Amino acid sequence: MRKAHDLPPIDEETRRHWQRRRTDHSAGGVIYRVNDQGEPEIALIATRGGTRWQLPKGTCEPGETVEQTALREVKEECGLAGRCEAHLGVIEYWYWDTHHRATPELVQKRVDFYLMRAVGGELSDASIEVDSVNWFPLAQTPQVLTYPSEREVMCSAAKLLTK
Repeated sequence: MRKAHDLPPIDEETRRHWQRRRTDHSAGGVIYRVNDQGEPEIALIATRGGTRWQLPKGTCEPGETVEQTALREVKEECGLAGRCEAHLGVIEYWYWDTHHRATPELVQKRVDFYLMRAVGGELSDASIEVDSVNWFPLAQTPQVLTYPSEREVMCSAAKLLTK
């Protein structure tokens, strides 16, 4: 099986001509609570042995709305029940799927994110996909999040949370 680092860069030429391609649609959330000092805190998950901090998200299942997917994925990955308050936007990116097939697939991923207020559950890293989960002060999240596109989503959430 080929590893992603052995594959060509994901440039326009590769996106146009790679034979095995697919699109995936996911959804997730910026789930928050307000602490005793009245400040928002955001739940983030760690993956890849705790080296990547990110927003909880996952693949849309047949028959689910995008919002239902976001709520389910946050519950599965963080242990928290949420209530959607606003759609924060969509990010798109490409990656190599080298895990599921002998021939790597080039995947175009679209992820819808929602702002969610935590309304139940307990913070938990019980999901096999998650190494750790923690609350972070809103102001600290740009330094903690690994991916620039998710930092942009967090910026949209911060604007709504600090009105």
